[in-house]
Amino acid sequence: MLRPQGRSASVSTGGGRGRPAGLLHLHHSSVARRLEQIGKILGIDLTEPTGLTRAGLALTAWRLLDG
Repeated sequence: MLRPQGRSASVSTGGGRGRPAGLLHLHHSSVARRLEQIGKILGIDLTEPTGLTRAGLALTAWRLLDG
């Protein structure tokens, strides 16, 4: 599972695989697989703009609530 910084890297870079993979020091296929798993669990498509927006809003709310 992607750690919070991984989720943030993916959402903040527009959902691509290459840039978040570089930021996280992971292979792009590892990032893609993990994002697919997260999307299935959440019931959203993280490859679509709407899914990325929802994920970004959720991360923002989580950060605000976490302190």
